[in-house]
Amino acid sequence: MRIEQLTFTRFVAALAIVAYHFGRPLNIFSNPIVSKILTEANVGVSFFFILSGFVMIIAYGNSKTIKFKSFLKNRFARIYPLYLFAIFLMLALHLLYPKENILATDIILNIIMLQAWFPDKVFTVNLTGWSLSVELLFYVIFPFAFNYFYRKYTVKQLLFPILIFWGITQIFLCWAINSHWEINNALFTKRFLLYFPIMHLNQFLVGNLAGLFFIQYLRNKSGNYDYAILLIFLAIPTALVFRPEFLNYHDGFLALLFIPFIIIMSLNTGIITQIFRCNFFVFLGEISYGIYILQIPVFLFTEFILQKFHVSGDLKLFICGTIALLFFSALSYRFIEKPLREKIKKINF
Repeated sequence: MRIEQLTFTRFVAALAIVAYHFGRPLNIFSNPIVSKILTEANVGVSFFFILSGFVMIIAYGNSKTIKFKSFLKNRFARIYPLYLFAIFLMLALHLLYPKENILATDIILNIIMLQAWFPDKVFTVNLTGWSLSVELLFYVIFPFAFNYFYRKYTVKQLLFPILIFWGITQIFLCWAINSHWEINNALFTKRFLLYFPIMHLNQFLVGNLAGLFFIQYLRNKSGNYDYAILLIFLAIPTALVFRPEFLNYHDGFLALLFIPFIIIMSLNTGIITQIFRCNFFVFLGEISYGIYILQIPVFLFTEFILQKFHVSGDLKLFICGTIALLFFSALSYRFIEKPLREKIKKINF
């Protein structure tokens, strides 16, 4: 089962993260409201985690059981080739355009996708790779959660423990960020609280729960929900602009908005869905993984080229980098992601 209209939402989230990394210094985004939204736009990663949990249930919801090796092979085929390619690009760029030291341990941890488990290594080599390190935890847990819990217990029985875990994560995050503990250990603690895989597990699990609820109770309740989608979509930047100082949205608090948005989008048959299901928009969604994982090497390469031609300025870098990123993401999807995914899936072991 595949819900095509959700695919394009990945593209929107990926572009939001690109804007978060490279758009904030620009004068064109200096409006206080726009600036505040961009400052919080890294919640696009949280959306990815929740959506990942949801679509995983949609994809496997009718299965009687999930075979661990087969599942991991399929997920490996989906994410690892381009992930590894991005690492190679970063290493090649480091030789041409060194900005900071890259240690052998950094390379090894990134290759085996464990960098997020070490707060001082989380941003090494390819900065955005940390979230794939988190996703790896989700992939390891999901077959066991599905086989031993999701197939045996009802949504009502799963609701309490998953929501309790989500709530504990939010309370712990708020307490730690607003405590002296965070102040006294600022760098290490911030990286632990915002990037450690266990801190993000709640998002994947509530995404799973939403998927189970959708399959068991809502899948036959499709209709035109365009206005509801627009309302929630507008509520998300509003929540970013008016975020209370004591709250942090990075570890899943916006599930309160993301989950209704994902569910209603999945049920929608209105004009928004008709647009999002067009081949062009689906394709943009398909290349969103490349947009996300390749953004750092592509922007560094763009900066290197612009400097060679004595072109400077954050706006020029942002425009040229974004165009290059879309171009290379489309190429990588066509010539790296798709062909290697199919080849890996055919391997028997």
